[in-house]
This record gives sequence, C-alpha cells and structure tokens, in this order.
Amino acid sequence: MPKNALDNPLVLPLLGLLVERPRHAYALFSELRQRYDYLRVRNATVYTLLERLTAEGWIAATEGDERATLTVTESGVATLADQVRRQIGTADPTGGPAFVTALAYLGILPREEAAELLTRRRKLVAAECRRLERILEDISGPEVHMIEAHYLLSRLRHDAGWLDRTARRIRNGDPPWPH
Repeated sequence: MPKNALDNPLVLPLLGLLVERPRHAYALFSELRQRYDYLRVRNATVYTLLERLTAEGWIAATEGDERATLTVTESGVATLADQVRRQIGTADPTGGPAFVTALAYLGILPREEAAELLTRRRKLVAAECRRLERILEDISGPEVHMIEAHYLLSRLRHDAGWLDRTARRIRNGDPPWPH
C-alpha cells in the first residue's frame, strides 16, 4: 500500500463508483473488476484501500441490512475532482490507464473546467506529436525501422482531434452534464 492513498491507481475509480451510487464493499469490488480489469483489481488491495479511504474521511460506511453501505463524503468528492484534474492534466500524453480512468469521471467537474482541461490536454498531446515529428524527420532509412513512432504519431493525431472536438462539444452543451 503506498504511503499516500492518492498514489494508488484504484483510488480514483473507487471514489468515482461511489459518486455514481453508494455500494456494498463486495458490489464495489465486482464493479471495479468488471470496468477496470486493466488495473488488476485484487480483493485484499481493495479492502485495505477502503479502510484507508475511510480513515482519510473520503468514504463512510453506514450500517444497513447485513452489510455496510459505502458512500463518498464531501471530502471524497473533492479528492476525486482533484485527482481527475491532475490525471487529465499531467498523465502520459500517449495515453494509458491513468488518463483513461480520469476521463471516465470528467463529469465530476464543472462543464467549462472539463472543456478547458481537455483543451490543455490537447496541447500536451500536440507537443508530443511535434516531438515525434522532429524525431522522424531526423531519421534516415526505411520507415519500418521506426514504424512504432509512425503508429504512435498517427494515434496521437487522432487523440488530439478527439480532445478538440470533445472540448468543443462540452462547451456547446453536448453531451448532457451531471452537475
């Protein structure tokens, strides 16, 4: 377990799922495993992390029927929003689980802030495109020797376009926003 609970990649989806709706611990674990299999969700890790998040005051357990129902606190919502901001703004521009998981909870932020974050992310991705373009310009020889860079550049150009279109859609009121 990392010393700081925010260092664990499961924090964001745990809080995000509880923002969606309160759940029993086992239901939370099942949903994590189904939606975020790429995070290698393990029972022991989830239960240990739930204890830590409760100690941090980010989630609370309320006794109900046979099992406690977990809910996110105001502090947990604020932590989730901060984590979404941080991951969208700083996660590896080539993508990866940190960015994708944060993107899943973009709706926790106000609409205009979400659009602005995606616009900044687009600039980060565009800078990575320019870096790869310079590398490819300096390389002589067959394309196949740098085929992975060509692939990544193509994917990043696609991502930049998606980010730009999505930020514009959000600013224009589409898709509907939860807050």
